[in-house]
Amino acid sequence: MSFEPPPPVVAVAFGGYGVPQSDVVECRVHLGCTKEVSSFTLTLQNWGGKYGPSGSIPLSVGMDGVIGIGRGNRCPQIITCRIEGLRYESKPTEHYVHLSGRCWGERLFRRVFTGVFENMKGEEIVKHLLDYYVGLSHNRGGTELVEATDTTYTRLEYENTPVWDVIRYIADSADKNGVIGFDFRVAPDGEFEFFPRNSKTSPVNLIDAIEEYEYCRDIHSVRNKITVYGTSVKKLPEDANDDGYTESTAGWISNGNLTLNSGHVAEDGQKKYSDSWSVEANIANAAVLWMQRSFPSMRFGGADGFKAVSWWMNLYYAPAYYSGFRVRLQTDTNNYFEADLTSLVSSGSGWRKYTLDPTKPTWTRVGNPSWNSINGIRFIVSHTQAVQAIQMLIDHLVFSGARYSAVQEDTASQSLHGLRELVEVDEELYSDNECLLRAKALLDHYRNPAESLIVKSTVIDYGDTPILAGDRVYVELPDIGVSGYFRVESVEYHVDAGAQTLWLTLKLGREARLLADYLYALKAKTEHLSRRKAPA
Repeated sequence: MSFEPPPPVVAVAFGGYGVPQSDVVECRVHLGCTKEVSSFTLTLQNWGGKYGPSGSIPLSVGMDGVIGIGRGNRCPQIITCRIEGLRYESKPTEHYVHLSGRCWGERLFRRVFTGVFENMKGEEIVKHLLDYYVGLSHNRGGTELVEATDTTYTRLEYENTPVWDVIRYIADSADKNGVIGFDFRVAPDGEFEFFPRNSKTSPVNLIDAIEEYEYCRDIHSVRNKITVYGTSVKKLPEDANDDGYTESTAGWISNGNLTLNSGHVAEDGQKKYSDSWSVEANIANAAVLWMQRSFPSMRFGGADGFKAVSWWMNLYYAPAYYSGFRVRLQTDTNNYFEADLTSLVSSGSGWRKYTLDPTKPTWTRVGNPSWNSINGIRFIVSHTQAVQAIQMLIDHLVFSGARYSAVQEDTASQSLHGLRELVEVDEELYSDNECLLRAKALLDHYRNPAESLIVKSTVIDYGDTPILAGDRVYVELPDIGVSGYFRVESVEYHVDAGAQTLWLTLKLGREARLLADYLYALKAKTEHLSRRKAPA
């Protein structure tokens, strides 16, 4: 390029001591955010032990300082930092001191938190930790730098957890305007900033300033079939009385007479019911009575299938000729699983509750049924000969123990990249719809390849506004057809005093936004059952 930028300048001070630029041999400042704090390495000439314990500028570990890097007469502050490592090197004609350390964000790693946050907004939790555990300022000229979230955490419980981990959790799970994700960083002036991801845009123009780049599209993270499982409390029917199947004769068939009976179960242990009916089947002068409830295909067992079927029954039969009671879970009338309850039932003993586990090996297989496609349940009482009357009443028929679930797929992505699956179990999702929204959000986030870009240049002139990690920058690479905003994951400022160069290395990334599927009255994704967030 024909453009020659002004030479680099460096301004360094530690513990009130200014470091002459002429002593700077090399300086690297690595700016990070959210996943890492910023850091630096600095090599100084150390003639005559100038920077030793007895020198005129006695540097030592633990000293706070600042480093500014710029060009010409502009030298903006890049980092507020602390010396954490100090190493002296001496040769016959060369003497150096090598310094290293991190920004004030290192304070986030010093303390652990034990306690509970209840019904607190995300930003309130972050401020509490900063004020009472970390000691980092988050106000610049009267402006609050911890920005508001749209997330209220119902309960977060921690024990001896690093403050860094708590703030990372808030940043990764909180949302703003329907988009999940916040970034945080310690700014060059030492102020802590917490802001929605991709909400800060750098004014620096990179067009015609990129000398080297590496661009990568990576399908390692692509997932184009998303299965989301919620909590395992799904039941059918879903009504509070557990009576959606037994308040009418709809869906029932029998070889006898079907009717509703006002005799029903009013309470089940501690649970009271407000329903009105049970379903009755009766027959006269017959040896067998059966009644069957049909329903849309259900899955039993497996990750998301039902784990139990229960019902209340009041049964009258002729004990002298009684030969058995069986229950069938059937794919159709010729293909079913059958359980024999002959020894467990009795006539005229009143209402009794029965529970069967379809996953236990107590079922006889008849024909070719499938646990993935059960369409009906049949109750059968039989005798060795015809009897005068048989009566069977069923109440509160319930299938339970399944996980809420949903599946979303992108066939176009599957055609391009092959089938790539992701399964997520979230105990905080309490409906199939919540699982569906979560699956849609994850699919949108993961269906396309991740893009990463490393940009290097010695001619970027950022004036008084250095590029910071967490900023967005606009990039155009016309030779490969890439353009748009990328998020700065990290940026390194490297001054080589001997070569009089200032290298900027930007590590950039671009990914789809992760939409907040919980925004509309949904509980939020959490790491543990004790951690919950609710709509603001």
